[in-house]
Amino acid sequence: MTPEHATLARLLERLTSTEVNLTALPDQLLDALARVVPWDAYSWAAIDPRSLLPTGEMGTTIPFPSPLLFEEQELIARNHEPGNLRSMARGGRSVARLSEIVGDRKEQSLIYRHILHPNGLEHQLRCTLALDGTHWGQLHIERRPDRPDFSPSEVALIQALVPHLAHALSRRIITEPGITSTSTPPALPGVIVFGEDNEIDSISPEAEHWLREWGVSDPAHLPVAISAVVGAARARADGHSDSIPSARLRLKTGAWLHVRATHLARPNSKVRTAVLLERGSAEQVAPLIARANQLTARETEIALLVLRGLSTSEIAAALFISAYTVQDHLKSIFEKVGVSSRRELATEIFDPHYQAA
Repeated sequence: MTPEHATLARLLERLTSTEVNLTALPDQLLDALARVVPWDAYSWAAIDPRSLLPTGEMGTTIPFPSPLLFEEQELIARNHEPGNLRSMARGGRSVARLSEIVGDRKEQSLIYRHILHPNGLEHQLRCTLALDGTHWGQLHIERRPDRPDFSPSEVALIQALVPHLAHALSRRIITEPGITSTSTPPALPGVIVFGEDNEIDSISPEAEHWLREWGVSDPAHLPVAISAVVGAARARADGHSDSIPSARLRLKTGAWLHVRATHLARPNSKVRTAVLLERGSAEQVAPLIARANQLTARETEIALLVLRGLSTSEIAAALFISAYTVQDHLKSIFEKVGVSSRRELATEIFDPHYQAA
């Protein structure tokens, strides 16, 4: 690594490990990255590590109309977009150039045909942002035709910086929210029914509540999480995918939202897709919080059992390990999250999210 690249790595590490304005962090990271890997456009999105679906939080410098967002997400769910995040994640690949994925046949890519080429962009580098086996987001950076494609050395540099970028995204979901909501969450799930044309056929008052909490002012421009679960539900119904049409995300108010979808069909009737919006439960939120705090898979298991009130001996029996091993894991957990007891683990690390949820 060159001295300039080493300086960038130290900058990224500082940005992702100190108390900074996490709302502006992605822009700071991208600005730092542009110093050594020039780009003309970018798009990034946080994803749910369990389903690998985007959670609705994203940034881009490229126009992305809502109808195309639905089309793109359904093609990705059906694995029709070459080199999509899911295929890269399953293949253990974190960085790839579009030219490597499709060769000279870039027209095979919907993203190239409908997004890159119309906006004067030719080259793209795709990144899956994973840390310790957990995927937190995706990043695409693009260049115009008058620039060269991303070089192997630039690809290698991005590869080395992926953990820093993934760490930045994971930290965002466990920070304090900037807005306080005064509204009472609805007791029932919200429901939005979409037609085959991806237009809203009907919507419940509870769904309208959650869209307002989400910051959606125009139903014609919905967050990517909704188009993603709709596409996944349709692909699952057709047998083209086993992806779970589900995404967990944290709103700016601090509330956790669980977004799900299912395919509806009746004989001699047009198909519909129903999206459910409901408050995220403790069971859904806790594993995400544990992983965002950099707990390992085993530490996450133990932390969740602690939250259920199991003793050391009960945890040892449940996981077929010794009580001493459980204590060693607990010590590591406490050090990582900055607490000194089981009670503090619950009240300071997990409970604030449940209260917001």
